[in-house]
Amino acid sequence: MRLIPAKKATIVAYTICRLLLGAVFVAASWSKIMDPAGFAMIIANYQIVPSGAGQLTALFLPWLELVCGLCLLINRWVQGAAHVVAVLMVVFMGALGYNMVRGMDVTCGCFTLTDDAPASMWMYMIRDIILLIMTLGILWYRHPGPEPRIPASPNTALPKGSQGNAD
Repeated sequence: MRLIPAKKATIVAYTICRLLLGAVFVAASWSKIMDPAGFAMIIANYQIVPSGAGQLTALFLPWLELVCGLCLLINRWVQGAAHVVAVLMVVFMGALGYNMVRGMDVTCGCFTLTDDAPASMWMYMIRDIILLIMTLGILWYRHPGPEPRIPASPNTALPKGSQGNAD
């Protein structure tokens, strides 16, 4: 099957978004998996969730990010992973936006757990919007897979005139 240029460009864009988003989520999960206590402190700095919920989030969220990132990278369960990533991006942007409105400048905790993060909260928000757009692109484009095979059962009726005769 020959692809028309627009279709080929769409597949290339889909693949780039999928791989880039997967790599971002795998990279983002790593420091949080290695230091859940440090990540729990970052979550506490947002002053949104109670301490116990923040500690549970610090244990669970990095592994969820890792699994979603790996699914995107290996091209398995992409739609499910992209749905989870979309929800996470909305939650992350909500947490950033909430603290921006309150005038609090918190460390994002996205890729590093240190306080000397290089970007402002606006840059984090712009980055998250771009990642959400990429995620929505993945959700919008469903990469065509092979046609499903439906085995014929002995009870399946053939249309009239096609009784297996090779006329």
